[in-house]
Amino acid sequence: MKKVSAMLKRCSIMTLITLLAISGLAVATPVAQADTTKTVTIASDTTYATPMYIIDSGKSGPVVMIVGGVHGNETAGYTAAAKVKSWDIKKGKLIVLPQANKKAVARHTRTYNGDLNRDFPQSSTQSADTTLARSIWSAVKKYDVDWLMDMHEGYSYCKLSDSVGQSLIYYPNSTTQTMANAIVRDLNGDISTSYKKFSLFRYPVKGSLARAAGQYENVHAFIFETCDNPSLSVRVNYHLKAANTLLSRLDMR
Repeated sequence: MKKVSAMLKRCSIMTLITLLAISGLAVATPVAQADTTKTVTIASDTTYATPMYIIDSGKSGPVVMIVGGVHGNETAGYTAAAKVKSWDIKKGKLIVLPQANKKAVARHTRTYNGDLNRDFPQSSTQSADTTLARSIWSAVKKYDVDWLMDMHEGYSYCKLSDSVGQSLIYYPNSTTQTMANAIVRDLNGDISTSYKKFSLFRYPVKGSLARAAGQYENVHAFIFETCDNPSLSVRVNYHLKAANTLLSRLDMR
């Protein structure tokens, strides 16, 4: 009888130890932190007011800004950006401005009261020219953006006098160039026709968001251009693939 009692006692102790261990393990296991998304308004209280989305992983990492709709008739760019704002990220922050020039997008016109992509600073001491440009420029600085991709469209595959064709245009430094090469390489790997492949150019046009961010704020900045000839879905997928390559190589996706 004593042997049975001793065995029961040992079993009870082992059971208690097991339960405590399981309980301790459950408490110690970290809960995965979900992204949080905050919406702020660019150019609030003006006719240009437009939403900007800030996806915060809760973990330290790069700050990436994706912009669409600077030109309101370049549909693929702002359509793709609207999809990017729903992406999850593993670290850092993803800032998405899907319709930077909401007035032009609503009218499906390139510009509205001037060309927004010529309204950003053209010297280190100059401010942006318009209310909308100043608000976007302020956001670039406020959120300390590290990487910026501005999504656009042209009307030709190849570079012409008034079109840059399918291309990625970067503000040069070695880190930006390495990333730009990787993005173009990934895109061109799935394009068999040589004249439809993406080209790589330096120096976004003066007055553009990408040029100002790269030159005056040390942001790794690109203008990404697709040709408007393929179907919208093809063009949107090019934009999404470029953005995904950028985020993946930064270990954010």
